[in-house]
Amino acid sequence: MIKKILATVVSLLVLVVGSAFLFKDQLMGMITEEMFIAGDTDSFDPGLAIGGNFPAIKAVYQGREITSINEFISDTGMIFITNRSADW
Repeated sequence: MIKKILATVVSLLVLVVGSAFLFKDQLMGMITEEMFIAGDTDSFDPGLAIGGNFPAIKAVYQGREITSINEFISDTGMIFITNRSADW
């Protein structure tokens, strides 16, 4: 009895997996049909564009106030990382 149930379950599993393999392109099309959008139409602005000018800043570095990042830029460039906290 248990062997019949196990054989039935295994047969159904093979049938489902085989069908999924045969129709994988159609299944993926159905799953991802509305997953992507044609273009970015929202008003969210993630920040500076590559090559854009960095805005003025006001910060303290080694005990002195700085208002420009120019002194930190070397001939190999610079990476500037900032964290915008929720508590301003």
